Amino acid sequence: MDTSAPLDVLRHTEVTVASGDRLDVRHFHVSERISALFEVSLVVVCDDADLDFEAIAGQPMTFTLRQGASGRGARTWTGVCRHIEQSAVEDIGVSTYKLVLVPALWLLTQRRNHRMFQLQSELDIARTLLAEWNIPTSERISGAYRKRKIRVQYGETDFTFLCRMLEDAGIGFYFQAEDGETRLVLDNAPQSNARREPPLPFRDNPTDADREHATRMRVGRRVRPGKYTVRDHDHRRSPTYDLRSSARTAEPVEERLERFHYVPGAFLYESDKGHPTPVADDRGRYRTDEKEAEALAQRRLDAQRVDARTISFETNAIDLAPGAVVSFLDHPKSELSPGNAFLVTGTVLSGERHGEWSCACEAVSAAVTYRPPLVTPKPKTNGVESATVVGPPGEEIHTDEFGRVRVHFHWDRESRMDDGSSCWIHVSQPWAGMGFGGTNLPRVGQEVIVDFLGGDPDRPIIVGRVYTALQTTPYKLPDNKTQSGWQSRSSPGGGGDNYNEIMFEDRKGQELLRMQAEKDLDKLVKNDESVRIGHDRTKQVGHDDTLAVGNDRTRTVGHDEAVSIGNDRTRLVGNNESVTIGNSRTKSVGVNEALFVGVNQSEQIGANRAVAVGANHTETIGANMSVNVGMAKAETVALASAETVGAAKTLTVGGAYAITVGGMMETTVALAQAESVGLTKTVTVGEMITITCGASTITMDKAGTITVSGKDISVVAQGVVNVNAQGDVHVQSAANVNVKGVNIHMN
Repeated sequence: MDTSAPLDVLRHTEVTVASGDRLDVRHFHVSERISALFEVSLVVVCDDADLDFEAIAGQPMTFTLRQGASGRGARTWTGVCRHIEQSAVEDIGVSTYKLVLVPALWLLTQRRNHRMFQLQSELDIARTLLAEWNIPTSERISGAYRKRKIRVQYGETDFTFLCRMLEDAGIGFYFQAEDGETRLVLDNAPQSNARREPPLPFRDNPTDADREHATRMRVGRRVRPGKYTVRDHDHRRSPTYDLRSSARTAEPVEERLERFHYVPGAFLYESDKGHPTPVADDRGRYRTDEKEAEALAQRRLDAQRVDARTISFETNAIDLAPGAVVSFLDHPKSELSPGNAFLVTGTVLSGERHGEWSCACEAVSAAVTYRPPLVTPKPKTNGVESATVVGPPGEEIHTDEFGRVRVHFHWDRESRMDDGSSCWIHVSQPWAGMGFGGTNLPRVGQEVIVDFLGGDPDRPIIVGRVYTALQTTPYKLPDNKTQSGWQSRSSPGGGGDNYNEIMFEDRKGQELLRMQAEKDLDKLVKNDESVRIGHDRTKQVGHDDTLAVGNDRTRTVGHDEAVSIGNDRTRLVGNNESVTIGNSRTKSVGVNEALFVGVNQSEQIGANRAVAVGANHTETIGANMSVNVGMAKAETVALASAETVGAAKTLTVGGAYAITVGGMMETTVALAQAESVGLTKTVTVGEMITITCGASTITMDKAGTITVSGKDISVVAQGVVNVNAQGDVHVQSAANVNVKGVNIHMN
């Protein structure tokens, strides 16, 4: 052992700056802590009163302490010079300067950023940040860290965001000198580091300064929360599902001191594809994992209880630094027996060049899992933001089964403005129920307003949409400022003329409600529908129009009705039809009309009826026909009239019956003809009348000649036969003439 100097006296201090200037350390102060940046404050003197600050500030810098004994009695810190100032200039040519040395990790405090990390664990994010700054890093990580859906660096410095990610993952960090440089060490179990040997002896009043020891020891116990409960919400599960997990300590008093934290999305981790789930999620990759929730609750409880049992002490062991595990000898407190180890969490070294120095340490029990305290606050958003909806190339509408979309935030410089720009984001709708409500999806390229639930940048939700110079209003403004409504756009490939629309025009005197269905309109009224139109109604159907009425239909027209049919019309009435016309009715058929009555037809006319047939008129009656005329009937046939009766025909005339034929009249009876006249019958022929029956004829002409011709002529009378002539009576026969009677008188 080197005993040339006591341990509480430094043998050597050295500072190296990038400019190469020789600096003599007069005073130093070093503060270190787990999960914090170390800081070395130096007061130095130099014989150069005009140091080049530009060559020193922000450049590499090293500070070394060497102890008077022990091979491990040296500490070195490398980093960058954060600050330099000249504090005094003496007449003898010596100037005093103050310098501050910080690790290269400090540079992360000087860059503030907005960006989104997806599909990465907290450890992955930390590695990305450290790689961007080329920070030498060693990892002492046990276990695996699963990927998270989204983590947003929201206006934070890189260092603040790094600390928040590591705290959330339960990973601490500290610095160690290795191979001439100070390396950052990421450690999620520093309490398990190798114990420093031998144990430090406790000396209340140390007299042997050349031996390592601990003095001024203080042992503390704080009351800390004994239970930590975290709760999450998964929109894919029932709202009644209690998605939470708790961790607790064995201390009965502290178990009542619970920290309850609602952490939406905290249980959401990447899982193996094909894992069962109620419904799909972001590309089918994420599930709430309650086992991970248990680990999260335990990590947070550990962080709350990390300082439940603490010690502080001073030592002359210069190698003690954050991350070291140490034990003690000779202390009367049982907790400080050699079998109990302690993790050094912070140190403060200060002293003079070639003079006395001191090292104050803080430590916690190594029997407790160390987690860095949750001291880095998560940023809160200050309000809503605007973003642009994005999707895969060529897609106009990009959504999932929940109606969520992806967006590009305008602060995101790394986004490619595609479906990888964000996670799925819920869209606020006017109404959302179990299979009912309203749906209106923002489309790719549209500008939306994004709020954040609880002000959490990891929980965006779209609450509105706005028009821009590219996404213009459907109604030109301010010209159409009284118009409002909804106008959609056909997709994909729809143009300005392809849309469905409901538009309101509220200009006084021109009020209008306009609807357009780009293709089909399907309207369902499950009960009654009432439509009232104050004035005119125009309905135009470009193709077919079908109306089906399940029961009755009533149509009332207060004045005129005009129906125009360009081609055919078919009307089918399943049962009865009644048409009542209050005044006149005119029916015009351009070509043919056919009327089919399955059974009977009854037509009743209150006064006159006129039927005019321009050409032929044919009536076909399958059975009987009855015509009843209440008064007179006149029938005029301009040319010929033909009547054919398949069987019998009966004509009954209640009064007089007159037939007038302008030309010739011919009656043909295939069989017998019977004629009965109740009173008198008069037949008047202008020229001649001939009655022919086979070889027999009776001819009468207008001159008064009557000729009866036949094979045999018989005159038979039950009474008297009188033959009176004004002239002669001639009886002539080629054979005999027989006159037979009771008496024959001849004069």
